[in-house]
Amino acid sequence: MDFRILRRMAHFLAVAEEGHFGRAAARLGLSQPPLSAQIQALEAELGVKLLERTRKGARPTREGEALLPVIRRLTEDAKQVEALARDLRNGRQLPMALACVTSALFDFLPPLVRALRDAQPDAAMAVEEMDTADAVEALRRGEVDFALARLDRDRPPLRVLRLGLDALVVALPEGHALLGRPGPLPLSALAREPLMLLPRSISPAYFDAQVSACRAAGFEPVAVREVGSAMAQLAFVAAGLGVALVSSGMAVLRPPGVGFRELAGPVASVGVSLVWNAERETEAAKLAVAVAQRVFPHSAGLPAVAG
Repeated sequence: MDFRILRRMAHFLAVAEEGHFGRAAARLGLSQPPLSAQIQALEAELGVKLLERTRKGARPTREGEALLPVIRRLTEDAKQVEALARDLRNGRQLPMALACVTSALFDFLPPLVRALRDAQPDAAMAVEEMDTADAVEALRRGEVDFALARLDRDRPPLRVLRLGLDALVVALPEGHALLGRPGPLPLSALAREPLMLLPRSISPAYFDAQVSACRAAGFEPVAVREVGSAMAQLAFVAAGLGVALVSSGMAVLRPPGVGFRELAGPVASVGVSLVWNAERETEAAKLAVAVAQRVFPHSAGLPAVAG
């Protein structure tokens, strides 16, 4: 794509976010006339009007609102390209691209990245948050070197190194009656509770483990709402819209309005694994496997599930 249109997209994004040409121009280090010219040029290239002026400033048109998520993603991708190119110009070697599921961002990603930095201090590294399904596709296409995802077994050509066991906990809205019950909760206590579930398409193994656990507890889980991420689950729970079964790793966030309770058993979940594509195995992936085995010593005793 022409980098000029990417720059113009970034200018449109600034105006849309600031809601004002003057504030956007100051943010970008421009004067207003060149900024307005850049927006007009973008509108001409795309063939739609993106912004309309109001008494208070400016706001996206209906077409601008529709294009805003795509333009935001494109500009973020362009920033990553520029950052990686800058790192490479500065002498960094062995660029690494990795994907990470939301629930691994706080307990698995930091120690792995720190150890990779220690092993290859000059390596350029790009980290992107993805759900398991998207990470799998990115690995198959060779867009990332490795991923932290919720897979329980090899899925050729994808290889899996399990990094740790995990257990489910229940997230409850503040003031919920179950928060006052003593001891770990039996999973059956949630039989009549409205559940916030992640769609099966995001992580089939993780979803299936939750459904199997509920059935073993004597009830069929019925999602009152499917949400797109673990963070969205917690936000909806905080709003009082239902309860959620989440990875124990998410409980460390302690978001306001949400209480967490252990489940009796405990209730096993699909843990986080390091995943890489054996047919596209890069030097970065080989390094990640070696580092992960050292950082997560229990991984050696957690063979991939057969099947």
